[in-house]
Amino acid sequence: MPRAPQTEQERNRIRQRILDAAHELFDKAGIEGVSMRAVGARVGLTASALYAYFPGKAQLMRALWRNALEELLRKFLVISTREPDPIAAIRALAQAYADFAMENPARFHVVHMVDRQDPAPGLEDGGLREAAYQVLRLRVAEAIAQGRLRVSDPDLVSQMLWTGLHGVLNLTTAGMSFPFLPSSLLIPSMIDTLLTGVERSGSSGMTEGAVS
Repeated sequence: MPRAPQTEQERNRIRQRILDAAHELFDKAGIEGVSMRAVGARVGLTASALYAYFPGKAQLMRALWRNALEELLRKFLVISTREPDPIAAIRALAQAYADFAMENPARFHVVHMVDRQDPAPGLEDGGLREAAYQVLRLRVAEAIAQGRLRVSDPDLVSQMLWTGLHGVLNLTTAGMSFPFLPSSLLIPSMIDTLLTGVERSGSSGMTEGAVS
């Protein structure tokens, strides 16, 4: 059995190795492929030693879930900080969300798995999803304040953009046999369509109560 870690830094390093191993197993076989025994075998820990870091599979999956959300939030914050134009920022945030999904579909689906089926009772995101949403919402509100969107409700705009793009990503990353067009064409076209629908210069089509 490996010696007990002597420092917090060492504990954190081993904890990250465990998370990396669990992520590799998840990428290959989904949540069913992640077991404490399989993870322990990959990092050279017995089950009892592994439980010192994660009391069970539920806690391990919670950590994977939070890691994915933290990564997405970091990307959003960097983009929003660097891009002064709100419309350009909205477009870049949408593309970053798409890239996040297409680069690793398993990671994308683990972010949303709790919404479809809760494999680990008590899963919590610590407000990370709300924080990522607020990055988008603030830039949408900025565009509305500048008179560049014809819809006055920032939540309506933000959620239309998010759900519209999410629907495409969910389908194209689900391994369906349908011959979808290349994502390099489909996703930018969807982003353009969604933005055109709410920009002041776009065609009408919103409900009367939603238009400013």
